[in-house]
Amino acid sequence: MLHFDPATTSGSAVASLFRVWCSLRDADPGRRPAAAELAGAVEEMFAELGLDLDGPPAQVEPPRSGEVFTVFGLKYDHEDALLIAGVVPGEHAPSAVELDGDEFRFSRWVDTFHAESGNTAARAARAQVERGDC
Repeated sequence: MLHFDPATTSGSAVASLFRVWCSLRDADPGRRPAAAELAGAVEEMFAELGLDLDGPPAQVEPPRSGEVFTVFGLKYDHEDALLIAGVVPGEHAPSAVELDGDEFRFSRWVDTFHAESGNTAARAARAQVERGDC
């Protein structure tokens, strides 16, 4: 069950959104705020909280355990197999997208993983390719 506490940061944000809803409702007594008005207010609140409105949903996920690793490799085009070329600490996958292109029967492959070690990240990458999740 949710608990509302306006003394917390999240409670203050909910209270602020509720005040906006009330002001939209009170602009014309007896009516409910239009969905577009409320959606605009929510978007504005998200932007004020520093969320990237065009960003990925992952920006609001709780932090995971372990570190971030980027795994680089070659994916064999004729079966679900990945040859690991390297594992680098940090999130470098977005900058590696420029490497798009094919080698003879192989595709360049890169993805980012949260893992306890580089070896664990490499195993997760291989498992992802073997499952066909990429």
